[in-house]
Order: sequence, then C-alpha cells, then structure tokens
Amino acid sequence: MVQAVNVCKSFGDKRILTDVNLEVARGEVVVMVGPSGAGKTTMLRTLNGLEAIDSGEIRVNGELLGQRVNKQGKLVERSARDLARQRANIGFVFQHFNLFPHMSVLENIWHAVVEVKHESKSEAVAYARELLGRVGLADKADARTRSLSGGQQQRVAIARALAMRPALMLFDEPTSALDPEMVGEVLAVMRDLANAGMTMIIVSHEMGFTREVADRVVVMDAGRIIESGPPAQVFATPQHERTRQFLSNVLA
Repeated sequence: MVQAVNVCKSFGDKRILTDVNLEVARGEVVVMVGPSGAGKTTMLRTLNGLEAIDSGEIRVNGELLGQRVNKQGKLVERSARDLARQRANIGFVFQHFNLFPHMSVLENIWHAVVEVKHESKSEAVAYARELLGRVGLADKADARTRSLSGGQQQRVAIARALAMRPALMLFDEPTSALDPEMVGEVLAVMRDLANAGMTMIIVSHEMGFTREVADRVVVMDAGRIIESGPPAQVFATPQHERTRQFLSNVLA
C-alpha cells in the first residue's frame, strides 16, 4: 500500500528526514514512535503530500505521490488538481481536529465528499449518518462542533476522514490534545478500524494501545528509522540503544 524510498526532507538548513525507507502492506497497522523531534509527524505529512519531499520517492497504491514521470522520462511535480485527487484517497486525522465550527457535525462529514469527490448529496449524507453511528455519535448529527467534547470532536474528525472512503488512514497523535478520560473513546474507534482491516499509519505516544493494535512498531530518532518490528519484539528486546533509552523513559 505504501512504499517510501530514501525520503529526505529539510526545512531551511535543518534536516528533518534522512533516507527514510518504509513499506506498509495493505491492511497493516503501523505505529510510529520515538522522541519529540524525531521526524515522525513530518514523515506522516509527506505520506499524503502535505509536505513535499526534497528527494526520494513515495508510492501509495503503486502510484507516485506528488510526482509523475513525463514523456521525456523525467520526474516532475504533479499538478495541484492531480495531487488533490491522490490525497482524497488518503485520510488524515490531526491532533487538533480541524473541524469547521460554522457547520453542523453532519455537514462537517459530508461536505468534502460532495465538493471534492462530487458524489450526490443524498448519498453523502446517508453515508455520513452511517459513519456517525460507527463512531458512536448518531445523536449528535445536528449539533455544532463547538458544543462537543474533545473526544467527540476527534471522533467526528475520524468519521470525516472515513467519509472519503480512503484506502489509507494516517493519524498524527490523535489523542495528544485530549483530556485523559476522553482518550479511550477515540482509541476504541481506531481499534475498531484496525479490526476491520483498514491500512493505518499512526504516530502515537500511547504505548499500551500500540502494544495491542500495531502489527509493527517503527521507531524513529533524529530523522531516521532506527528499528522496526512486532510490538512484542520491540518492547521486550529492542535492538538499538536509542530505542532502549526511549522506552525506558516512556514506560517508566
């Protein structure tokens, strides 16, 4: 589903990602962990074209992301319209919800489906109601988003991403902005997605959730992937010293 090869990214003269290689199989749940500043969020943002890479390549579903090969055989940037088409197939859930406060919960979910994918409003609304049921918010369809708790808003954000029927879901620390008592309700929705076979890449600091849900844990440090493996192996017998240091801090 995802193949990143030698991905590099800098902001000014600060190198954020260095030769990152990552493959994610269809239906796999990969959780990316590591210390702050390791490059996890930047890597996630490159995987749906929110950040353009400096070098390397990323393929999603076999198609080059953000780039294409022209008639002369050279790599060139895709048009904004073509990149938008690609990104419509990749759901992204942010730390801070990014819902539209002037819209109802239901409108937040169906709006992009009609505007971007040009589906009929009646079908989009029906699917939005179905998704609200899946995330446990069927009774909040007509509410304004500002009246919801943080956990409820994040569940709406997940439903909004799912409304585009993505092949891939990306989550950037989706519980970090939530009060502790709200974390569980969001993780429960993500757990259901994982059980349903959704391909997911998650940046998370929730180690218990990572142990339970991840097929594979990817550890990043200083802009590189330093370790990758099943949760049981990474948590019990980490191979890299930086992984051992990181886990000793977060699991203490």
